[in-house]
Amino acid sequence: MATVVTGLSQNGDVSALERALGEAGLSIDPISVIGPDDASQPLARGLIGEELMEGDLGAGVPGINYGHHRLQNFFRNEALDDRLGDLEIPESELDNYVEALERGRSLVAYFARPDTVEKITEIFRNANLMNVRAF
Repeated sequence: MATVVTGLSQNGDVSALERALGEAGLSIDPISVIGPDDASQPLARGLIGEELMEGDLGAGVPGINYGHHRLQNFFRNEALDDRLGDLEIPESELDNYVEALERGRSLVAYFARPDTVEKITEIFRNANLMNVRAF
């Protein structure tokens, strides 16, 4: 059964959501907001592919350690993945949320009890959050 309700905010302002939750007699403590700054932490960079063998460790083989060096991103911010994973967002959906964060949106999550998921989902939608989903 779903226990986390998520939605995307254009600007990260959750004051209307907090008011609506309070008016419904629900606590605002289970709210978590992940903002665009959380997605912009530096990615790990390094050499990948054939260039991994370049440098002093190579055997002087053309195509392995001759040519230009390029740094490429090879994985994204693991802390962000961990935070999204804590929200029970399926791995297949993570890229969609990371992309939304990179576009300046904020992810709002509420840890609900099974008996309040539908009510909280409705409150999220009424607070103009986009892509409201329960996981």
